[in-house]
Amino acid sequence: RFCIMPPLLVRREECGMREGLDFSTMGITDDFMFGTVFQDLGLCRGLVEVLLGIKVRDLRMVERQELVDFGPASRAGVVDLLVWDVDGNVYDVEMQNGADPDIALRARRYLSLVDASLLDRGQRFGDAGNVVVVFICAHDPFGRGWKRYDYPRQCEQDGEPLGDGTSIVFVNAEGTKGDFGDGFDAFMSYLRDDNVIGSDFVRSVDDAVCGFRDDPRWRRFRMLWSEKYRNEFADARDEGEAEGRAEGRAEGNKEGFSRAMALTSRLMADGRERELEEAMRDPEMMRRLLEEYGLSNDCV
Repeated sequence: RFCIMPPLLVRREECGMREGLDFSTMGITDDFMFGTVFQDLGLCRGLVEVLLGIKVRDLRMVERQELVDFGPASRAGVVDLLVWDVDGNVYDVEMQNGADPDIALRARRYLSLVDASLLDRGQRFGDAGNVVVVFICAHDPFGRGWKRYDYPRQCEQDGEPLGDGTSIVFVNAEGTKGDFGDGFDAFMSYLRDDNVIGSDFVRSVDDAVCGFRDDPRWRRFRMLWSEKYRNEFADARDEGEAEGRAEGRAEGNKEGFSRAMALTSRLMADGRERELEEAMRDPEMMRRLLEEYGLSNDCV
């Protein structure tokens, strides 16, 4: 287990530079930062263990902004972090910064997408491992004050668990009720205020955050995607409003942005950063790269 340190308030100098975006205040709750930091297998394993209070043997696959799709007629979903462990269990971890009255329905959809995607790849029902969908919420999603809301499927009459291996968990950074360990509390404190470094694990996460904020390449990609997304979303909204279909166009651009983020991760891992910057200005090159990495869906 990670060595838990006494809570320590650390005031650090600004990390990163101001280049259109305020990188000095960009923390782990930023979607792009969250996905980048937890590509690290060790940190990702620590995150799952801290949030769920379990031990994970070894992770064998981590995808950032992974696309989950099960059929040409279905609507693809985009998850923040999808993790398999060596025992076949799957964890979908989502960062939720804003309040969402439909968060329970979103969680249901993510659970069905991940589960169906696994079985569609040829697994038999008996071979499927546990599937856990975790939403990390900056605000209490249900207003009842629990630090963590666990929703396994169980019999309404006697409380006996169904035993299908699925569960939905909502982690509440504002929670005050429940005891889920010092490591859990330290990470929740960090989500609320990233100057509070209360454990070795949190310190490792914060070091990674500062490292990426200081990385000119990462800052450049973060700026490019932010600008592209903002401009395309505004264009789609304006055009959609004129034609009475703003919502559909906006949703399409959101999904396109997530596919582009997935492409960022894979090109950086392959050392192809220059091609990525060129593709930001060349739609045809972007299309070819998305097809090459199996991410194309006419969304970007």
